[in-house]
Amino acid sequence: MRKILLFDIDGTILLTGGAGKRAMNRAFYDLFGIDNALEHVRLSGMTDHLIYKNACRQNDVPYTDEEHEVFRDTYLVYLREEIDKPHPEKRVLPGVEALLERLDGMPQAELGLLTGNYQQGAMTKLGHFGLDRYFSFGAYGDDSDDRDQLLPFAIKRFEARNGNASVNSESVWIIGDTPRDISCARPHGADVLAVATGNYSAEQLRSENPTALLPDLQNTEQVIAVLLGQSVATNKAEK
Repeated sequence: MRKILLFDIDGTILLTGGAGKRAMNRAFYDLFGIDNALEHVRLSGMTDHLIYKNACRQNDVPYTDEEHEVFRDTYLVYLREEIDKPHPEKRVLPGVEALLERLDGMPQAELGLLTGNYQQGAMTKLGHFGLDRYFSFGAYGDDSDDRDQLLPFAIKRFEARNGNASVNSESVWIIGDTPRDISCARPHGADVLAVATGNYSAEQLRSENPTALLPDLQNTEQVIAVLLGQSVATNKAEK
């Protein structure tokens, strides 16, 4: 059975060294004159749209759709600047490039994204590291501010690219590093491979009951075995 593999970006595929947060702080300052507006706003696992809503709430700023659009467009400009700045924590995470290269050449695997990033922001981050070429469809923070609602957008885009072929939820995996990556699969019956490469420990992720849990994506053969349905029971036991 062909598998649809939907990857998160930040903390799963790569680290930007804080480029996204810096760009959002700059955009928020331009709009409202408030410094460091995201200081107490959670970023991990959130959609960019929800981050903006929460920043408004945290800083006692009324939310409007019109100002959100200005924020988004301003943020995307600043992100292109911030992603180019050197930072010791900016990198592709271990094993990711080898894994994507292997999966990209396998007819039983379809690579997509399920990310809280705005679509253009996702492509900016991936493109900086030359990884955008692996992903031709996905679901993004533009689609909904609720991560739990994103998966159907990715499926519809996949189906449209493939002659409206229907997709069974059993053929979908989400790969991510936060509890939100795990919980967003539940309403849709998808599987989840959780990786402890972001801000959450393996113990924290295990408590959310992902389908499978690995410390990272370095062991290419092991990850492929999990995602493509080979020896899944063995890998689940490693949770």
